[in-house]
Amino acid sequence: GPLMGKGALESIAEFGGQGKIFKVHMRNVTAPLPHFVETFIDDGYMDMYRVFKQLAAIDFNGVIIPDHIPLMANDHKVGTAYTIGYMKALLRRVADETS
Repeated sequence: GPLMGKGALESIAEFGGQGKIFKVHMRNVTAPLPHFVETFIDDGYMDMYRVFKQLAAIDFNGVIIPDHIPLMANDHKVGTAYTIGYMKALLRRVADETS
């Protein structure tokens, strides 16, 4: 966000274009710094589809991992499974659009 000087999509373009992104921690939050709450990947202010599109645009071939997943139904595994499924769906959609 603004406190970082650039948004996430601009940063992906800049650093990814230089080959400097090797691992992405995928999480979403309710608002930019300084006041935010971590939330589920599909429920924050960042459009994760646009993030995955930008990663595809720089030909990212590194690791994408779920990060800071909220507890769901008193079971962290449920939230993790949901997040991984959502990420896989985004990857598939972007791959289908670019092939």
